Amino acid sequence: MIELAEDEQQAFTEQMVKEALEGKKPSKNPTFCALIGAPGSGKSTLASTMDNAVVISSDHVIAEYAKTLGIDIREDFCDRDVARFATRVSNEIYKAAVKNKMDIVYDTSVLTNALKTLEHVSKFGYQTKAKVMLVDEYQAAMNVVERKMNNDEAFGKHRALREKFGYPSGNPLGVKPSTSLNVSAAVEEFIQQAVDSDFPIEIYEFGKKEPSFKTGDDFDKFIENLKLVPMEEHIERCEQLKKRADREGREDDFLNLLALKQEMMGRR
Repeated sequence: MIELAEDEQQAFTEQMVKEALEGKKPSKNPTFCALIGAPGSGKSTLASTMDNAVVISSDHVIAEYAKTLGIDIREDFCDRDVARFATRVSNEIYKAAVKNKMDIVYDTSVLTNALKTLEHVSKFGYQTKAKVMLVDEYQAAMNVVERKMNNDEAFGKHRALREKFGYPSGNPLGVKPSTSLNVSAAVEEFIQQAVDSDFPIEIYEFGKKEPSFKTGDDFDKFIENLKLVPMEEHIERCEQLKKRADREGREDDFLNLLALKQEMMGRR
């Protein structure tokens, strides 16, 4: 449920648009870059390195909405109305950026939205590209749990400074590990379709600052040279996180990690 009155929603939207465009300059040859990947794959980290680009992220809008209301974002308060409101705000940021011919970075885990937006923005003279964050599905799922636990610790230590410095980065919305598992599988399918259709993409492996594959490279060779994390390492990391969750009394995280470990054990 949206807890802002209609005029407050308008004021919030205008403020978010202002903040997103602040300090950004128009571009002679504007580009639209879709950052595609599962939660916990490193999209936000990569977005932060791209200068003079308007970053559009519904997750960021929701975090700012929660801060406006004074809601502890660790609580899973987000519902469909809030998500739809965040989408509307993101669309207003998008329209303002396009109107001003500014470079855009679109941070998303929703592949259908990314494809539709890539098709739409090209009509306005934008050069489009996609940067795909490729991460092992189990690695992404554990990143989600670990960042959530670390964010809780950050809240405890810096509660008094929260309003001044904003919310911890990582997984502020409490995204479930299963989301990362499902999106990771969908991203792999998206990559194959993009390569088959010569769609311009760059592929980043988790933790790397430079792309491991660009359109025009030998995709089969790229796949052949991919270094997968051994399942035993995944299981060991999962067990350590599970023990931490148990020590900290985090029952939901413990159960998620237990189920994750059981699945990985079955795929060894």
